[in-house]
Amino acid sequence: MPVPDASPVGAPSVTRSTEYRILGGLMGSSALGGLGQLIGLTGTPLLIQELLGSKTWIGVGSFATMGGTALGAVVLTKRIGRTRRRPTLIGGYLVGAVGGVLVGLAARWQWYSLVLVGLLLFGFGNTASQQSRFAAADVVVDARRGRAVAIVVWASTIGVVFGPKLWGPSGRMMTHVGLPELGGPFVVGGGVYVVAAVACWLVIRPDPRDISRRLRDEPVTSNAKVDVRACLQRPALQLAFAALVIGQVVMVAVMSVTSVHLRDHGYSADGIGTVISAHVLGMYAPSPISGWLVDRVGRLPVVVGGCVVLVAGCVTAALADPSSHMAMIVALFILGIGWNANFVAGSTLVTDAVTAAERSRIQAVADTTTFLASGVAALLAGFALEWSNYATMGIIGACIAALCGVLVLAYRPRLRSA
Repeated sequence: MPVPDASPVGAPSVTRSTEYRILGGLMGSSALGGLGQLIGLTGTPLLIQELLGSKTWIGVGSFATMGGTALGAVVLTKRIGRTRRRPTLIGGYLVGAVGGVLVGLAARWQWYSLVLVGLLLFGFGNTASQQSRFAAADVVVDARRGRAVAIVVWASTIGVVFGPKLWGPSGRMMTHVGLPELGGPFVVGGGVYVVAAVACWLVIRPDPRDISRRLRDEPVTSNAKVDVRACLQRPALQLAFAALVIGQVVMVAVMSVTSVHLRDHGYSADGIGTVISAHVLGMYAPSPISGWLVDRVGRLPVVVGGCVVLVAGCVTAALADPSSHMAMIVALFILGIGWNANFVAGSTLVTDAVTAAERSRIQAVADTTTFLASGVAALLAGFALEWSNYATMGIIGACIAALCGVLVLAYRPRLRSA
């Protein structure tokens, strides 16, 4: 059994300028990561539909990408960044870039299985982007964790809002070099991932985990074995997982089929991009408010509020006239706000509920569980859209979100007594 160091020897001193610089680097790389991701992923269902000639399996592309994000959380944190955040971020973005190039080439060759492999690798870039929020929580004192998580999530707004708007132009641009319009954006997204990796390499020094050890006088426990099953018995961690997983599942189930739903009603690529941009604006722009509420009001009230907004978004999407551009924008925007509240509060709860030695492993498990579940939701959403309709998807999502809110309220007494 490894014996941890008695003190964080060699950990850097922490100044406010160091904190601001690293948070700025995390914000910048997160914005680039969101841009790269959405330039590629906006048209994923349409790419799969074009390759297979059917709507039934359109969710497979999102399933592959979410599966890649989940796999990346395990591989990158366990094999590369066990005691460091920086290698995880850089490695994730670079693997994602390779995946983007692979998707573009495979789409040109009409090689469906290779497209899925590329999408799996492309998901590693999202792993890096998601892990940035946990790195932000490392570099600040405990009382400001919620706001630190929120500010990095908020920074993604810049990328994820412009990403869908650049999807159409990127596809048209890449046709000039021989790539298909639906596959080319992934190559552009991969290029943006490379820039994000370079930003992490240049700016995020010293490593956020080293700063956390100094701030909290944490020992270095690189070889410590974490009992994940025991950790998951904690009520706070169970609630955190519920907030993250259910919020992600509800959002993905509706959002992943929206582009096909809109294309069926005559929307152009630019029109679809506008709706998706509004959705991701709702997902990321409210983050500073969510973070402030998490720190001031509490984690659980924000989760409950997020569930209520998710219900409202799903019902609005179900009832919205698809021919009305503004109605779809409003519905998807509301859905994004609900996801944001659950995501920020759930991420903060995960960090609160674990020790320093457990943090990296449990955060990776949280992301793995969340994105595997959302991948399954995306896969099933394609079948549901083929067999039913978009309105049914909205109603199902509203019921799941309402169940999450009830679950959180029922668990509150257990959390207080723990």
